[in-house]
Amino acid sequence: MKYKRAAIALIIVAVAMVGAYLYRFRPPAMYTMLLPHMESAQERERRARRHFLREHPGQQPLNVAIGKAAIELYETRPMGKFVLGLGVRDEGNDCSDFVKCVMDEGLGAKARFRRASERHLLGSNPEYFQNLVWDHKSPLLPGDAVSVAHSPWYAPYPGACWHVGIIGADGMVYDFVKLKRWKTARYGRNDVAWFVRHATEPNGVIVTRLRPEYRYKLQEIRIPDGT
Repeated sequence: MKYKRAAIALIIVAVAMVGAYLYRFRPPAMYTMLLPHMESAQERERRARRHFLREHPGQQPLNVAIGKAAIELYETRPMGKFVLGLGVRDEGNDCSDFVKCVMDEGLGAKARFRRASERHLLGSNPEYFQNLVWDHKSPLLPGDAVSVAHSPWYAPYPGACWHVGIIGADGMVYDFVKLKRWKTARYGRNDVAWFVRHATEPNGVIVTRLRPEYRYKLQEIRIPDGT
């Protein structure tokens, strides 16, 4: 029995020694691994913004480029025939396709139709974008995609599909939409209050926003090869 107790005591001492060593000599990689989980969203935002103001004086955050691309695609009207995409891969030439094209264009990957492709390179990547439930009060940023549970273009009804637009550099919401009674699709430019007017229930508005570390150029966006 005494040998068993002695063995347990030795194990405890050994574990304590290892723990003390790791505490004193933590490798830098441990900080890198733990930092994203330890920081709050607000602190990550502040840290990235401080870096941006210090390293990129006089420049605009990268989300503004997305907002400018929204206006450019609205003005040039390049989307072609509206095709609603409701499949597993959400393929289609519709509102979400328009928004992802804007994101790719603004971030330097070029919209898919300017690459002769059906593939989005950055607009669908969760590494670069985060989803937030909007409280109808917090400021929206240029380049924010705004998804609403009920489209502003028609009265709400059970089972309606979501609709999405994107905030331009001027603060307006831009979208690409078609109703059955319209002969052709329309490019919308409306204020936020109108765009979210039917999405009044909790979780009725989801904002997809470029993550702060990429928005403020703390980390570089990698544009993949291929179409």
